[in-house]
Amino acid sequence: MIITLIARVAQLLIGAVVLALSVVLINGYGPGHAPSLLDYGAFCGGAGLLIAAAGLGAIFLEPLQGIIILALDGIASFFLLAGAGAFVAEVKTGNCADPYYILAIWKVIRVSDMKDYNGDRKKAEDDIIGRCRMAQADTAFIWILFILFIVTIGLTFMSRSSKRGGALV
Repeated sequence: MIITLIARVAQLLIGAVVLALSVVLINGYGPGHAPSLLDYGAFCGGAGLLIAAAGLGAIFLEPLQGIIILALDGIASFFLLAGAGAFVAEVKTGNCADPYYILAIWKVIRVSDMKDYNGDRKKAEDDIIGRCRMAQADTAFIWILFILFIVTIGLTFMSRSSKRGGALV
């Protein structure tokens, strides 16, 4: 139970980070609508938060334990794997100070035309590099959230097969 509790709290925290990073990237995007990748990142973070909260409740409420929470964890894992794969395909890996890498991922990190840097080129470059790093961090945190949900699936199976009651799980 303690390990599951730690994993669920970590899911809540990482889910909040994924949601926040995606929302910040969506908010500063422009012109036009942000790519669906960022919307899907926000969905992954929000769904991760909700399912982690349900899992946290399942630790203390007997009716939620078992197949219900196992199904929710499986659904979350599926959507997170899809999101992580999509982010890796679009954001890839690279150095955010490299202009060629920035051009390669520009459709994901594009900065709003409404932002005014008062002619300060350094501020504009720092903003672009910051958005690049946020996209990379979002990718990493979605993978971490996926792994945490796989861990809770494993813990659920371990607690169901344990004859001693699963005190640690």
